[in-house]
Amino acid sequence: MPNQKPKKRMAADERKDQIVKVAMTLFARNGFRGTTTREIARQAGISEAVIFKYFSKKEGLYNAIIDARCNDTQGQDRLIGAMKGKHGREVFVGIASFIISEHRNDPSFMRLLTFSALEKHDLSEIFIKRKGLELIEFMEGHIKGLIREGIFKDLDPAIAARAFMGMVLHYCISQELYRMKRYFKRPDSVVIDTFVDIFFDGMRRR
Repeated sequence: MPNQKPKKRMAADERKDQIVKVAMTLFARNGFRGTTTREIARQAGISEAVIFKYFSKKEGLYNAIIDARCNDTQGQDRLIGAMKGKHGREVFVGIASFIISEHRNDPSFMRLLTFSALEKHDLSEIFIKRKGLELIEFMEGHIKGLIREGIFKDLDPAIAARAFMGMVLHYCISQELYRMKRYFKRPDSVVIDTFVDIFFDGMRRR
């Protein structure tokens, strides 16, 4: 019988990426209560000890999942990075376009966050503190600028930012999680332009 070549050992970064991808898939499919480190290890073809070697605490794994989905290769937030150089209406078009296309192309992260929130696991709380509030604050800053320029009414920027995000996120959740897309089909560009028009018409100084 010919000698079989030993399997190539993964580099540390490759192994960490593999663990994160497997964990994301299982959490999104089975929830957090339905997923154990033993199952993650089995799906990854490793022992539980290897998982604990790279992620000694669950917060480390949760942060790695968030980074894998939200950051670019330089560790910067992909959404906020994509807004550089944009102003006014194009910022809100860009944010809505990014979020809607991201969740339509791969709704697993949205399912994962929903499981986490419903099951009172830490990942959704970590995500809100690290990414959700950062995006809201970024939007607040642009809204404040438009108020100073006299384009928007003098309204609470924090409420306005949450109102816009409410439209976009509810659309994503209803289309993907509730499967509303079986009954409602519109081009993304039409949905995004309508949301932004509604927001700007309501915020515009008369």
